[in-house]
Amino acid sequence: MLDRLRQVAFLVKDLEEGKELYRRHLGMETSHSEDLSSYGLKNTVLPAGNGTFIELLQPITPDSSAARYLERRGEAPYMLIFETREYDRLIPHLKSLGVRLTEELATEDYRHCFIHPSSANGALLEILEVTHPSNPWPSAGPDWQSLTHQPLTKQIRQMAVLVRDLDAAVERWQEMFGITATKRFHVSFTDLEIAVLPLAGKDTFIELAQPTGGNVPSARFLERYGEGIYLTIYEIENSLEMEDYLKGKEARYTSSRVTSNYVNLGFNSIWLHPAGMKGAFTQLSEVLVDDNPWPPAGDTWHL
Repeated sequence: MLDRLRQVAFLVKDLEEGKELYRRHLGMETSHSEDLSSYGLKNTVLPAGNGTFIELLQPITPDSSAARYLERRGEAPYMLIFETREYDRLIPHLKSLGVRLTEELATEDYRHCFIHPSSANGALLEILEVTHPSNPWPSAGPDWQSLTHQPLTKQIRQMAVLVRDLDAAVERWQEMFGITATKRFHVSFTDLEIAVLPLAGKDTFIELAQPTGGNVPSARFLERYGEGIYLTIYEIENSLEMEDYLKGKEARYTSSRVTSNYVNLGFNSIWLHPAGMKGAFTQLSEVLVDDNPWPPAGDTWHL
């Protein structure tokens, strides 16, 4: 019932600094900016490739929920925005499960509602169905389809949500959205147990991850902030070229090429430290095999 993960929103203290950071490290340029004063925000939207987008949000009033979140949490991931083509089926289904929904709204361009973090393992979700006759993603502005600039990322591929109980979280997301984990595995060097759930469009994924050790960054994150959005994963074309590029930008990163037990997984990855990405822990992954478009989801998910 969720077709694609279309957009990921991040809270920043300074919108211009955020735009420059994403331009410098990931080659992203703004397609649209908007005054969202009804929410106490202003934003900018940056294409990340293949119809996926990053949204940067800056609070403009101190009493908005986003401003309070920023004060409490600091710059950080804020919201996952999903496209559905089954809005009339999905929303009543969620209500039947007691999912906490807010702001059901219809405009000329879309219908949407929000899912409160208490119903989705600490992650604020927006569910959106586009109704515009010619623009498949109005949030990115009227002209994004004609832009010639391409980012250094191919697209947003996967978003990780950190959870306390992986079994319960997998069951909950399957119950809410009809998505099923196609791969579960343990990553020893991060002490994470991971489940990957493809969305209906089969090109974007949700990762649910539970720390299995006490003294690792993910466990400390969970202890400090609770469940919620943890990691943004982009697909890139060439990880060697990307490493060279990031070196030239003096980015703070590490690579799977220097991690001895991160091998034979079908992809190479680079991790940008959240301290250098305005709180956004970021993974850039190059697929190394020809017979599987996204190996983290398992061997047969795409067949």
